[in-house]
Amino acid sequence: MSQTFSKTNNRGITLMETILYMVILTFVMGVIVQMLISIGGMYREIKITRELESSGTIAMERMLREIRNASSVVVEESTLGTNPGRLTIAGISEDLNPYKVTFNVSSGIINVAKDSELPVAITSSSGSVSYLLFTRLATSTSQAVRIEMELSGTSGSTLKSERFYGFAIFRGSY
Repeated sequence: MSQTFSKTNNRGITLMETILYMVILTFVMGVIVQMLISIGGMYREIKITRELESSGTIAMERMLREIRNASSVVVEESTLGTNPGRLTIAGISEDLNPYKVTFNVSSGIINVAKDSELPVAITSSSGSVSYLLFTRLATSTSQAVRIEMELSGTSGSTLKSERFYGFAIFRGSY
């Protein structure tokens, strides 16, 4: 009986193959790490944009609502046409009592105070008010206020600014 033995190749992996696999693995890992860093940066930018837009929208809606419900600007107590602005408006409540509402910026946050109450923040602390301008527009029959506001914020190394504009006519002046 004759046996035939076939010679098999049992050399293993060569040094060149190992180096090639390591280079390919390093390249793939580098691409994956870069994608994760990019996704993290986009997340931070989206997060700060969402916070600024939410805070700015809430503050602008509150100021415009108060202006629409009021009857006039108290010019002596307001700082109009300059940054940072201060706006004091006067009106008459539903129970026929006169009131004043003041909007101003303190430490980068817009505060609102009604009559002699303590000021309440209407913007979040995640952003800072970098620009606030109130402009009074008056004709012989009507009064209005134009608001320009800019909020800025950072998240990590990402710096973002958002601008907001509003216009409201006082109740009963149209």
